[in-house]
Amino acid sequence: MKDTQTENEIRVFLASSSELELERAHVGDLFNDINSAIIDTSTRVRLLKWEVFDPSFSGSRKQSEYDEQVEKADVFIVLYRSIAGKYTQEEVETAAASHGQNKKPEELHCLIQDYEGKRSFDVDELKANLGRLYNIDSFTDIQNLKHKILKILSPRLKACGIHVSETEKCIQIHSVNILRKPVV
Repeated sequence: MKDTQTENEIRVFLASSSELELERAHVGDLFNDINSAIIDTSTRVRLLKWEVFDPSFSGSRKQSEYDEQVEKADVFIVLYRSIAGKYTQEEVETAAASHGQNKKPEELHCLIQDYEGKRSFDVDELKANLGRLYNIDSFTDIQNLKHKILKILSPRLKACGIHVSETEKCIQIHSVNILRKPVV
């Protein structure tokens, strides 16, 4: 993967444990849909997640390479369901430290899936540890997750001159339906 960044590139690092593999794939599809809708513009959204990086050994610890990408992101989003894995936690800590030092990533978000089962972490403790640096929210399912991520991205897209709007049924980018709104 090239490490060049265009003038209007929005870099988003997505962190989570492997239990959210399906959700991560759907977020990737969302980014592809956004980029397809804005193909005629100079803006791109780039999703950074461990799956897109070269798995071959490069002389350093792979997690260190991911942490470098965290520090280059504009937006950092971490997802939780039932596991708070050590590598995900390392990325969360890297993002917070980098944000505190040089304001990169500029935004830190935590989305916790509504979940009835047993968790390896205490949600209230997690929220307290993330403190005021992270914008914390919940999501119910993949559709709701994609909606929340679009809400996170919308101000940045609009700042790049991308028209983002909501109809009664859909969220649109440049008049292209990107996501159906959940039926309430």
